[in-house]
Amino acid sequence: MKRIGVAFTGDPARRMGMMRGLAECGVEVVAVPVEPGRLLRVAAKTPFYIPYLRSGRTGFRRARRASVASPGLAWVNTRTVSYRLHALGQLDGLVQVLMGTGYQLAPGIPVVTFADITVPQLKSSHYQGWDILPQRTLNARIALERKAYQRALAICLTSPWAAQSVLDVYGVEPEKVHVVGIGPNHTLRPVKRDWSVPHFLFVGFDWRRKNGPAVLRSFARLREEVPAATLDLVGGHPSVDQPGVTGHGRLQLDVPEHRSLVEELFARATCFVMPSLSEAVGIPFVEAGTAGLPSIGPRSGGSKYLIGNGGLTVEPNDDDALLQAMRRLSNGAIARELGAAAERRSRFFTWPQVGRRLLDALEGKAAEPFSRG
Repeated sequence: MKRIGVAFTGDPARRMGMMRGLAECGVEVVAVPVEPGRLLRVAAKTPFYIPYLRSGRTGFRRARRASVASPGLAWVNTRTVSYRLHALGQLDGLVQVLMGTGYQLAPGIPVVTFADITVPQLKSSHYQGWDILPQRTLNARIALERKAYQRALAICLTSPWAAQSVLDVYGVEPEKVHVVGIGPNHTLRPVKRDWSVPHFLFVGFDWRRKNGPAVLRSFARLREEVPAATLDLVGGHPSVDQPGVTGHGRLQLDVPEHRSLVEELFARATCFVMPSLSEAVGIPFVEAGTAGLPSIGPRSGGSKYLIGNGGLTVEPNDDDALLQAMRRLSNGAIARELGAAAERRSRFFTWPQVGRRLLDALEGKAAEPFSRG
């Protein structure tokens, strides 16, 4: 049995879907956490904070986010992962998860990269922290990403949007770039639902980046036309006192009561809406599709690839377009039709299929062609 490592920074729980998907393809999966212990991480990032100490509390919070791009942390991560790979012994291949490219791998193991966004896209999409990086730090991260792509056997991205950035910025050979998609963290099942009354569902922990305020504004206008319409909010939303709107706060899927409520909300909804200001890919759109729900999402980023013909996309800053999309999906016949299309499309986005595509890339198989977008 082949041993395939998955190297990553951040929360291991975010990589469990990928690792399960690879395991279902018949390989032994070995987790390779890249970051050192907390104290060493803090020590490596602290110098990055110093220029922001005079910016007040808000500036310091943003600097904490930006510190993931600290050159010192990249140096420490690179040496940590080298030590851990040496301790693991022989691997037949390695998936290098790149979310900001915070580490390098030494030559010697066949590697494919996996990411949903490139460093230039993090900057241009105004992800918090990346928008304040000094040009010198940004250039160093781009150089690090370029080096990772050069040494990889294949470059695997979750969407054509990210893949096109790799081609445009780094000039790699198109045959080296694979669009492998992504899978859901929570798989739901389609249910028989009442499509006659529109019930919208918003799920987003980052209320402002997920564009929650715009959803509230557009829903208030829709409610004047469709008084029976409702909107459920899940995530980091503020206290809301608005007709037809119910806030449920932060719900954790590992809490049985919370998980049950999330499933009830998806079963009741007739449309999922999350028109994020910036969104690299948006796993909730896949999860909505597994439930047979159409989605309204942003036209920018990789989300439109996941939504496809299973919903509508809008410019995030266009409240009129969002209202028009919500108005259209208040039509039960249209919502039902797009929901069925969303469920069919979601079958393409599963972690075992992503795992198979990653293994195909490691084995040197040709990438499937993709269209710009």
